[in-house]
Amino acid sequence: MGISRHGRYGLALVLVPIAALASAAPGDDDAGKKTATGCCACCSSSKAGGLSGVWTGEYRYAEGTGQRPVAFTAFLFQDGDRIKAMIKEANTFGDQQSPWLHATAEGRYDEATHTLRFTKTYDGTAGVSHNVAYSGVVASEGGRSMEGTWDIDGVKGSFAMRRSASVD
Repeated sequence: MGISRHGRYGLALVLVPIAALASAAPGDDDAGKKTATGCCACCSSSKAGGLSGVWTGEYRYAEGTGQRPVAFTAFLFQDGDRIKAMIKEANTFGDQQSPWLHATAEGRYDEATHTLRFTKTYDGTAGVSHNVAYSGVVASEGGRSMEGTWDIDGVKGSFAMRRSASVD
């Protein structure tokens, strides 16, 4: 899969808890409902880790590409060192049949180094289906912000996000 310098393959993060969606049976009336202590039943579980919650931010292409930063919203679920998510972002590079792109993400958080590594996989919406490797460092001030890089087969950029709501 080639990547043009014009950004044919863009990327972003909008992470939504995947564990709740994966475990919810079709027709389950509680699937995806907001609860009193979290954004969904998944985040309300006692297993929700310190990074679980709603994050906002943007991803950026490398300097000189002419590509503008793209904002995102992320709903992240942490269970121990594992991170899972569903992703939604504005369609800035796929075919224009859909206004949104969708993906899943899975990875690990190393608490000792405050490093989060995960792979985002686009689902084919708007003709976009590829993987993006992410690596970021969570700030030590309560895990409320993160900065890092993304990589698609050697084409790289950066991202930053800040938690706007946490899961108690």
